[in-house]
Formats: sequence, structure tokens, C-alpha cells
Amino acid sequence: MTLAPVTARVPRASLRGYAGLALLTLAVCAGCYAPLRSYGVPAANLPETFRVPWRTAAPPLNLAGLTIPPQPDYVLGPGDILEVTLYRLNPEEPAPTIVRVAVMSNGEIQLPMVGGLRVGGLSVVQAQEAVVKAYGDMELIKQPDVSIFLFERSMTGVMVLGEVNAPGAYRLPKYENDVAHALAAAGGLSPNAGLEIEIHRRVTAPLQMQLEMIPAPLSSPEAITPLPPVEECPFGPLQFVDPSLQVLRIPLRGFPQQPLAAHDIVLQPGDLVVVPSRRDEVFFVVGKLSPTQAVRFSVGKDERELGAGYVLPRNREIDVVTAVAMAGYIDPIDSPTTVTVHRMAPDGRPLLILVDLIKARYDYRENLLVAAGDIIYLNPDAAWWSRRTFDRIIPSLFSLSYRRLLGLGGVGSD
Repeated sequence: MTLAPVTARVPRASLRGYAGLALLTLAVCAGCYAPLRSYGVPAANLPETFRVPWRTAAPPLNLAGLTIPPQPDYVLGPGDILEVTLYRLNPEEPAPTIVRVAVMSNGEIQLPMVGGLRVGGLSVVQAQEAVVKAYGDMELIKQPDVSIFLFERSMTGVMVLGEVNAPGAYRLPKYENDVAHALAAAGGLSPNAGLEIEIHRRVTAPLQMQLEMIPAPLSSPEAITPLPPVEECPFGPLQFVDPSLQVLRIPLRGFPQQPLAAHDIVLQPGDLVVVPSRRDEVFFVVGKLSPTQAVRFSVGKDERELGAGYVLPRNREIDVVTAVAMAGYIDPIDSPTTVTVHRMAPDGRPLLILVDLIKARYDYRENLLVAAGDIIYLNPDAAWWSRRTFDRIIPSLFSLSYRRLLGLGGVGSD
């Protein structure tokens, strides 16, 4: 009697069930490949400057600091025009002699019978005393009677451009030739004005410095090395920077990088006061998000669409937790709980910052404020992958077993 080999025969339905379970597992895990470890600086290790609310905590600029302090006495200088009234200058003419003279660049004025008289640096009262003394020293007039009136103050021509209500060229009188009076003459700031004021100034170097900037002549023509043509230059057309052009930036909120000096706010002839236009400060959030739960801030009247970008409000702080919530954060199962903030450092290098959204809810050091240009990535990590896989596989297994128990068929049924 020959014994037939005994082989374990697996039911056909069970094979289909196992195959279906394998396919279900692959389907659940498909598409979830991503680096499960993100590199970056933990937010808790960053200094407090990353959490300083400069939009709301920084004090607004006091515009009184952009004006010239009031002067007790007007000091005469070049460009001022004086009206001088001389009594009894000509005995045959009882009427007074009225002349208008301008203070020249050397500080002198030209008077009848006296000639040049220096009044620069004097007040109007001191100038009147100097004129009386000058005529008295000549002994041509007994008991000189002189009155001086400041007919017109010297003017400074400037231009105000950019986001002001009435841009153009303006002439500002002496002691009012400052940034605040220039903005007032231009009608004030427009609603689209940015957060700083620029003063474009051409600084004239002294003659000796100009001579030192002139290159010395070469010893021989053979030493001259011609520049390559523009089309052959590997870095494009040559650009020369004029060192005499300077730009002073005055922030309208917070403190300037350097304290403002008195000569910074006093405008000189030819200065340009430029108010740049407000630029939309945008940040981005990338990852598993719900577009129906996203919250957007409107941008002006147009409410321009910025795609995946979100606008930072001018007078409100946005931290990373709020930013992710604005973008439609779902829950810890469907959305990762850590994010990486990509930011450009002040030196131009990229900076990666790790933020734990769970820890940031109760520890402010785990959070940071969003800056313009930030890109916030939701990081798939091992904990999220485990939660996501467990949450999808276990209900599927229970559903499959329950259907087989009731004999309803399914993946493993015939």
C-alpha cells in the first residue's frame, strides 16, 4: 500500500484573502515615501530675536524727530535777503532809502556808501547793530538810523518722490529744510507707503580727496591693459559705482540701525526724499493641508490671489503655529506634527529651523515668528508615518474580518 504524500492545501479563498491584504497594505503605504528625518536648528535653540514681535512691539517713529529743533534767533547765512531801511542817508531827500540785499556765499552784503559788510553768522539784531556801526564809522551820517527786516529766507530745493500724495520739486525755507517739512509739502504719505523713508544724497568730496581718487599716469603705453569687449566679458556689462552717491534709510517703525544725527534730517540742495512703495510680504506653507479650511488675509482693495502664498499683516504678528493653521492644518494623523522653516539668513545663506507644533502649543521657545519669504514645510516623520499607517491598516483589517465572519465576501471571497 503506497501512501500518497500529504500536502497542506491552502483554501483558494484564503489565498485570495492574503493577496488582497498584501495589496491593501501596499496601497496604504504607497506614496508615503519621504525622508523620515529632517535636519535643521531646533527652534528652542534660537535666540530671542526670532520671537521679538517687531511689528507690534516696535514703537512707531515720532515724526517730530525728523524736524530741525526750533532756533531762538535766526542766524543769517548765504541766500538770505534783507530789506535795509536807511533814514537821513541823503539830507536833500527826506524819504528813507530802502535797499534789498542778499547775503552772498562769503557772508557779506553790499550797502550804499559802505560796500561789503559781513553779516553771516549774525542774528538780525546783531546785523542791524553792525550796519549802524559801519555808517557811524564813516562820519557821513550823524546819528545813523537803520532798520533791517528779513525779507526772504534762503531756500533749499529738494525733490520728493515715491508714495506721497503730491510728488514733485519743492523749495523749503531755512530751518524748515528737513525731512518732515518735505513730506508735509508733498501732501504726506500715501496709503501704499512702505515702512521706511530714503534720502538719496550726492556727497561732494573735498578737493584733496578728489585729487587722490584720480589714478596716477602709467609709465608707458605698453602697461595699459585694455578691457575685454562687453560681449566677451564673462560677468556681463561693467557697472561702476559712484562713491559720492549715498542712501540714508529711516524706518517708520522701530529703531534705526544707527542713531539719526542732526545732519541726517537736514536736507541739502539737490537731495531726493524717496518713499518706497509697500511690498507684499508673503510666506508659503507646503504639505498635507486642507484648502477648504485655509484662511487668507486680503491684500488691499484688489484682494490679489497669491497662489500658495499668504500675506503677512502689517500690524499683526504671525507665528508658525498660526501660519500652519491658516493654511488648513488638519489633525496630527493626516498632517505631520513637525515643520521645517526655510529662511534666508541676513548673510544670504539658507537657514533651516525645526518647529514641533505639539510642543509649540505650550512652550513659546518651540515657536518663532514668521518672516517674509519663509517657506514652511510639513515634515513626514517616523511618528507620523506610524500613526498614519496604523490608522489606515487596523480599520481595514477589522472591516475585512467582519465581512468574512458575516459571509459577505470581499477581497478574500470567491
